[in-house]
This record gives sequence, C-alpha cells and structure tokens, in this order.
Amino acid sequence: MASHDAATALRALRSAVAACPATDRAELARRLYWLSIALRRIGKDGLAVKALSNAQRLAPRSRARTLYERFANGYGMPKSSCVEHDDYRAFCSIQIRKYLERVPDGRFADQDEIDTVLTMIADAWLKLYASTAISSVDCDEKLRIFREAGVAFPALRETRAARPGRVIVADFYRGRTQRTADRCLCGSGLPYRMCCGRIRPLYESDTV
Repeated sequence: MASHDAATALRALRSAVAACPATDRAELARRLYWLSIALRRIGKDGLAVKALSNAQRLAPRSRARTLYERFANGYGMPKSSCVEHDDYRAFCSIQIRKYLERVPDGRFADQDEIDTVLTMIADAWLKLYASTAISSVDCDEKLRIFREAGVAFPALRETRAARPGRVIVADFYRGRTQRTADRCLCGSGLPYRMCCGRIRPLYESDTV
C-alpha cells in the first residue's frame, strides 16, 4: 500500500470488497481492513471507521478489532483529540437527525438552514454542558442525556406533523430491550453503542 496511490488503491479495494462472497467472513474482513487503511490515507476517517466496524464484526479477534478500538471512540465514531469534542460530535449528530426527521425530504434545503440548525445545536450544547456533569458520567449515561435533550428548533420551513418512531432493538435472550452497554447481539463482543448501535455521522453513506 505504501508504494501505491491511495485513491487508486481505494478503487481496487472497493471492487475487491464488492466481489467477495458474504459467506467468506475471514476474507471479507481482511479486505474491509485494508479498505479502511486506504480510506484513512485520503482523510475519510468516518468511512474508515465504518469499514473497520464491519470488519471487526466479521472477525472479532483480527487486526481490524485492534485498529477499530484505537481509532473509534465510545460512540463508534472517529476518535477526536479530546473527550469533550467526541461528546459534542455525538450530541450534534443525534440532534441533526432529530431535526431532519421533521422535514418532508429528510435533508437541508440550503446553507442558511444548515447554519441556523448548527448554531441552535451549539447553543443547546453549551447550556447542557454548563448545567449537567457530562464529564463525570460514562458513555452510556451521556447517550441517554443526549437523546433526551431537546433543541427548540425554529420553524424554518414546513415540518412533518408526526415524527417516525425510533427503532427499538430487543435482546430476546435477556427478555428486554438492548442497552447501550450490553454486548452487541451480532457477537462482536463490543458494547452495542460501539458496534451495531454506534452513532453514525450524517455524512456517512450506506456503503464504503
């Protein structure tokens, strides 16, 4: 990889992942691992973490797991320089998705709308951070706080009368809903919040 252009390698690795049979879990995990390396080299850390997340689920004892735990934070997002920034990005992603659930097309109309919503979220974060001991609680409690927090978004345009319901993941073995701290049901061994229940940044596409 070091002697090859990362963009060229990325195209080849994406094709290799697409061509790999889903039944060959070890080989698919290996290809996703190398795809994540190429994605990181061109600055696409979000997609790199997604590729690693998929790889480590397929092969929990592989290099992909080690690299994923190094590069992903407790929310399953790319790790930043400090915990507070990790917290804010998780809060921001949750609130943006809440807002977009209210608009008919599920996307921003223009840059002015983006700027207004981001400003509202930033203001809400500062108030939340000042009034809550965020830094003293664990990741699971932070997620509960972030999801319960409401942001008084202005009526920038027509909104839906009712928001879609949130998908509830059930752990039938334990006879209750899946908690963020529980081991993920996929068998990866990671907490649900870092695996299948990780916070997905808005820019993250469905494919890598």
